[in-house]
Amino acid sequence: MAFTMISIVIQPSVFAAEEMVLEKVMKEQEKNMQRIAGGIAREDYAQVVKASLAVIDPPHPSSTLGEKLKLMGFLGADIGRFKELDGKTKERAATLAKTARTQNGEATIAAFQRLQMSCLACHSEFRKPFQDYFNH
Repeated sequence: MAFTMISIVIQPSVFAAEEMVLEKVMKEQEKNMQRIAGGIAREDYAQVVKASLAVIDPPHPSSTLGEKLKLMGFLGADIGRFKELDGKTKERAATLAKTARTQNGEATIAAFQRLQMSCLACHSEFRKPFQDYFNH
């Protein structure tokens, strides 16, 4: 009951000043996707593998309990869908790493395309609502 009262009283704009861990992770993921694209362009499959594995488990600081509660409040009933999309993205990144190890350029590009589509699916559903919720 106390947590509910807190979420009603504190507006999301209170949190907009400080970058959330999720935002930091997304920035790191953007870098990983650029590393993958660069590795594919240079046929540097070791880099593609390394960056793909980083997509699965990007380094990030731990979220505070407050941030976790804010995210749960934002996601609400959609938390399962968010986790599903996150899981699919990690699965596709693992497939990309496995494919890149074969050093087959066309297959690697196709696997990267599937990873990008997975990212797009999540961003299409959650990015704008997330930004609207936390940046007002």
